Order: sequence, then C-alpha cells, then structure tokens
Amino acid sequence: MQKKRDDGIPVREACVKKWFLVMKLICVFTLFLVLKASANGFTQKKVSLDFEKANMLEIIQELRQQTGYKFFFNHNELKKVKRMGEKAFEQCAGFLRIEGAENPLDNSSVHPESYAVAERMAKDLNIPLKSLIGNEEACNKIELSRYVNDRIGLPTLKDIVEELKKPGRDPRSVAKVFSFADNIHTIDDLEIGMVVPGIVTNLTNFGAFVDIGVKQDGLVHISEIADKYISNPADVLSLNQHVSVKIVQVDKARKRIGLSIKQA
Repeated sequence: MQKKRDDGIPVREACVKKWFLVMKLICVFTLFLVLKASANGFTQKKVSLDFEKANMLEIIQELRQQTGYKFFFNHNELKKVKRMGEKAFEQCAGFLRIEGAENPLDNSSVHPESYAVAERMAKDLNIPLKSLIGNEEACNKIELSRYVNDRIGLPTLKDIVEELKKPGRDPRSVAKVFSFADNIHTIDDLEIGMVVPGIVTNLTNFGAFVDIGVKQDGLVHISEIADKYISNPADVLSLNQHVSVKIVQVDKARKRIGLSIKQA
C-alpha cells in the first residue's frame, strides 16, 4: 500500500508531479534564453553563421566581450572560441561568410583546408587570388588534373572551381513550380484519354503510384512506364518526380485509376 501525505495524495504521485513541474520550468527557462540570445543579435551583419546553436553563440558572445571584437575578420579568429576544436572548425568554417575579409576565400564556401590549392591555382595562372574569384574565364583555364592528390580528389576540385566562378552561390536547385489540372478534383472528373500532370508518390515492384489531384492515387503498371523493358520502376522514376500521365482506365465503383506514362 502506497504511503500518503497529509492531503491524501500518494507520495509517489506527488513526486512525479513535482518532477514534471521542474522539467516544465527548465524548458520554459531554456526557451527564454534562446529567444533572448536571438534578440541580442549574437550574429553581426558582416558574419553569417549557419550553425545557430545557443550554447555556441553564447561562447562567441563571451569572446567578443573579452576581446572587444565586433566582427570576425578571418576564419582563424574562430579558433579562439572556447570548445572550437579542429574538427568543429573544419565543419563550420565553410558555412561562414565574412564580407571584406583579409583573405577573399573567407567570403566563399571553400573550406580553409582547401585554401592552399585555390591559391596555387591562382599562382599557376599568374593572377592574384582576388582576381581569380568570380572570373569564370580564368577558372575555365584551370587544369584540375594537376591538383589531384591523395587528399583532394577530382569531385572536390570541381566544387572548388565552381565556387571560385560564382562565390556565394546557392548550391540548392531551384524548386520547380507544379500544379494539378484545374478541371480535375474528383474521380468523377476523369475521362479515359486525358493527359494530366502528376507526382510520383510510391514505387513498387509492379509499378508506380501517381497523385493526379484526386483522392485516389492512380497506378502506372511497370509495362506502362517506359517504351523499353525495365525490371524495376526505380530505375527510371523517383519519389516526388513530376510526370505527365494518360488516363487509360477508370473504375469508379472500386475507385481505381489506371495510368500510363509512355502513352502520355
């Protein structure tokens, strides 16, 4: 039998309630600190930090207070931050942009460990490093094979040159605008022979399911995906891929829709 307090509440239940109360207060206080950190503006306009972790930002703010720094002037100054080890520095430095930095590479996504090869590229072209950055014509003259070694491979060199061509570029692809057919809302709106846009929602061994804007996804049988023989739909299709499909079958009673990509 559980012990009870004077107010009749079991002791164990009372302890659990206190524990939850303490945890709630800790969460609220932590949220307050994070919001306060954001309001204080730990990141200045000359620096863009992509690793906005509250504890790291507090450490950086403390460094600024101790040294009087308002801005970082180069990547190496990050190493003065407490707990900023070599591995952490290597991972974050490429995401830090410093406008007007002493080294122009500090305002690019080239990682510090690759600075030497970028500087060598400029030297081999007999132009200053600053003149190489953003100079697509000069970058196209770089012979990548000359710089391949046991630490830097061809894919990394290609990334370096692409960044030198267009510093500050966004490597993410532009999202494609997609919309379903305006005249289709339910299965009753479908007619055999219609060609409509769709999005691949699932891939199976026997075909692909495509969302065409009605409640039920249609099925593209594996034989209707491509003009050539394929053994796996994933060889030619991917999830969320935009496709055009032709409606080849509509079973309203069983709510089944047959589609074809190769006939579209």
